[in-house]
Amino acid sequence: MRNPLINIAIGRSLSRERLAKYLLASGDNLDLALSLYERNTDLAAAFYAPLQTLEICLRNHLDTHLSATYGPDWMTNGQPPLNDWAHREMKGAEKSLGAAKVSSARGAIVAELHFGFWVALLAPQYDATLWRSSCHKAFRGPGKGLARKSVHGRLNAIRRFRNRVAHHEPIFHLNLEQTHDEILEACGWICVHTAAWARHHSRFPEIWAAS
Repeated sequence: MRNPLINIAIGRSLSRERLAKYLLASGDNLDLALSLYERNTDLAAAFYAPLQTLEICLRNHLDTHLSATYGPDWMTNGQPPLNDWAHREMKGAEKSLGAAKVSSARGAIVAELHFGFWVALLAPQYDATLWRSSCHKAFRGPGKGLARKSVHGRLNAIRRFRNRVAHHEPIFHLNLEQTHDEILEACGWICVHTAAWARHHSRFPEIWAAS
């Protein structure tokens, strides 16, 4: 539906700054840059389901094992050795739910906390505490026995990629086939059946093949 006049209008709406990487890759041809932008949008959308599945799978399994170790009220009972940032994040989630008049039951807070919060629970400072006491138990699939460093490194890289997708940044230049495989593999570390389900429903291979 684009023509030169529409291209100019879209370019103005998106801004030359946001289109800079697309223009560079397209030899400063606005029409080609917008086609690449459209392709990038389709590719980003194709990652929604795999990323969503991994995020929900991770947070629910971590919550299950943290609850088993520290009690179902682990987010408020002061038992886990969480840092100040984690406590602020949990308080913030509870406050957001209250402002939205939504129940602040544990399940709601678990869902409200962002992916970065859960990935941070696997960070180096928790190696001798959360990881050894409970978090390693969340990885029962092929990831069983993996070092905390490997799990955190993978999930932190996926977190950064997720943020690129969420903030509508360019991803077309990345090794997306490898990223897709790594997301599903990480999900499989937690639950092979969930990972297989996510792979079956992922639209990425179809979008990638068509792009």
